[in-house]
Amino acid sequence: MPALYPRSFSGLSLLGFALVTLPLLAGLVNMAFVIKRLAREERQGISMTMQVTRATRQLAHDIATLQRAAGQYFVLRDPALRSGMEAANRATIRELHTLQKLPFHDGSQQRLVGVISREEGALYRRLSARHSGGMKEFNKLLPDFNWLIRQAGTLTDSSNALVDAQDMAITRQANLVWASLLWQAAAVVLLSLCLAALFSWLLNRPVRQIDHAIRCLGEGDLDAQPSVRGPVDLVFLGQQIDWLRQRLREIDEQKLRFLRHVSHELKTPLASLREGVELLADGVGGKLSAKQREITHIMQSNARDLQQRIENLLNYSRAQRHLDPLVSSGVEISSLIGKVIQRNELGLRAKRLHVEYSGRECTLTADQGKLDTLFENLLINAVRFSPPGAAIRLDMHADKQAVEIRICDQGPGVADVDRPHLFKPFFQGMRQPAAASTGNGLGLAIAQEYAKLHGGEIRLCGTSESVGACFCVRLPLDADLPVRQNSRLHLPSSHSP
Repeated sequence: MPALYPRSFSGLSLLGFALVTLPLLAGLVNMAFVIKRLAREERQGISMTMQVTRATRQLAHDIATLQRAAGQYFVLRDPALRSGMEAANRATIRELHTLQKLPFHDGSQQRLVGVISREEGALYRRLSARHSGGMKEFNKLLPDFNWLIRQAGTLTDSSNALVDAQDMAITRQANLVWASLLWQAAAVVLLSLCLAALFSWLLNRPVRQIDHAIRCLGEGDLDAQPSVRGPVDLVFLGQQIDWLRQRLREIDEQKLRFLRHVSHELKTPLASLREGVELLADGVGGKLSAKQREITHIMQSNARDLQQRIENLLNYSRAQRHLDPLVSSGVEISSLIGKVIQRNELGLRAKRLHVEYSGRECTLTADQGKLDTLFENLLINAVRFSPPGAAIRLDMHADKQAVEIRICDQGPGVADVDRPHLFKPFFQGMRQPAAASTGNGLGLAIAQEYAKLHGGEIRLCGTSESVGACFCVRLPLDADLPVRQNSRLHLPSSHSP
């Protein structure tokens, strides 16, 4: 792992949380700075417009005050009133200086302030020089006062326009900031989602690998799985699961060796026993009475049943481990089923059962040996649960993709509580036939395993709970199987180690 990669699941989780929240925090900080700058600009704009508005209004007021003080001074000719005119002039000059420093939205207002300042200075000089003409002399100066007042009004209008322009500029700036913040927020959220997805993948990848390894163990697949990559604690957990897989594989191999040993230890004396029973049945030791012949028939049947159980144990173990790979050949289903029925003719006659078979000839690509075992197990199951004198029905239907074979008996049926467990190994249903010996519960499990190996399935179909059981086998017509010269099912012989 890289040096900067966290070595633990908690460390990776904390790093992911930190990196996911970092863009959000950066976006919030940037948003705070932008809003602060916008507020500062708004305060500056509002302050400037307030100064312009106040100064222009005050200028108009000061010019009016100057006109009033000058009129009083000219009419009354009181030297004491001259100070009021001077004060009004100073106030006017002060406001003009203030306006000259303020930024208007164009240069015409600044030029107008300069013109007003020059004209007001000239007017005041005339007021200061002419003070003996009385009201007649003052009236000559009224046009100049009126012009100043009009220009002051123009400045007031300009200040109002400046306020409106400033308001529009603030609105535009606010809209731009809002749009920019929206784009930034979208980018930040997208980046956070991408980082969250990345770390979710980094965290879930080892979990998925562990889940896959556990599922493989649960399904009996004990082959080596890819090693878990990620935080060290999950890697250690993956190593523990791999150790468990190896241990289960060892146990499974021990089980298989044990079954092989048991098969050898049981099948060798069983073969001798069957041979002795066959000799007795053939009358080699002397002619048998009817009672003795019945006993030999029972011994033959039990010997065959015992051999079938031993082979079922071995076949199921090998099917689960896929030790016998599928081998391809063209299999004629009708011919194969006919041979299976003929091979079990003795068991059918013992219970006076007859088989009704319907369906056209159909050829599919399959492993003939395994299909032979599949259908024989289903037929043996039907024979075991059928009452004496009943019928076993086999129907075959094919389409362009698959063939379906339906095998039905007239036995006690399958209880609802047994249906979910019907294909589990060693499962014994509630409704066992009274006269038959107890099976080992592997026939249906082996049939299901072989059907799955061919890409097909077996299911309980079209039957009520109390009248018989029907099993439907669906197999693809063209399974992708390896081609071998020998397509016979390999079973351990009595001389196997």
